Amino acid sequence: MIIERFLQFKEQLGNEVFSRLNEFFDREKEIFYNEKIPYWINKGYPNDEAVIKARQGWVSTIGRNLEKVIEILIEDFCNENNLKVTNDKTLKKQNLSTELDFVKRLILVNFGEYALLPDGDIIIYKLFNNQPKIIAILSVKNSFRERYTETPYWKLKLSQNQITKHIKIFMITPDKDDEISYSNNPRKSRIVMEYELDGIYLAKDNFDSSRKIKSINSLINDLKELL
Repeated sequence: MIIERFLQFKEQLGNEVFSRLNEFFDREKEIFYNEKIPYWINKGYPNDEAVIKARQGWVSTIGRNLEKVIEILIEDFCNENNLKVTNDKTLKKQNLSTELDFVKRLILVNFGEYALLPDGDIIIYKLFNNQPKIIAILSVKNSFRERYTETPYWKLKLSQNQITKHIKIFMITPDKDDEISYSNNPRKSRIVMEYELDGIYLAKDNFDSSRKIKSINSLINDLKELL
């Protein structure tokens, strides 16, 4: 239902919708709370616990749906350029196809006797003579709190290996809590991510841009340069 309403919102605003994601998801959050709080109260939970459970449910819900929204943003571009999309959740499954198993091997990070997949909400790749090549990994976050080091850590690990050092890692976020939006007395999250990542794309209008921190509308052009 959320994605259906988003597509309706997109019909009204066109691509401007992607710089107004906070507006859209604030409205969806209200709808979600109005449904879930009475649901948990009817299950016997006191009001304060019902609010907590609704809040926990919303964190999961907005995470999944924000990724879907970004997939909508890049869908036409990927189709026009014969690009394919997967994600780390898919690559963690058993019995992968030969193609996806190859993709997985191309981004594994070695830790001695172990190999782990980096976080990758959206992994874009292309086939060359039936061999996948990773174009970019997109990390999609609504907000960061104390998690702002996660994506830069994976970028650092990928950059240390000859096979994976070419992979660009981009962050896409509405930056709900303004943790990276402003350059005046910047927070640690902005300093670290701007320094380490290849690009940060903000799905909002009001922020301080830089060489790496840009509007979400710049994402497609920057992806084009990688082809």
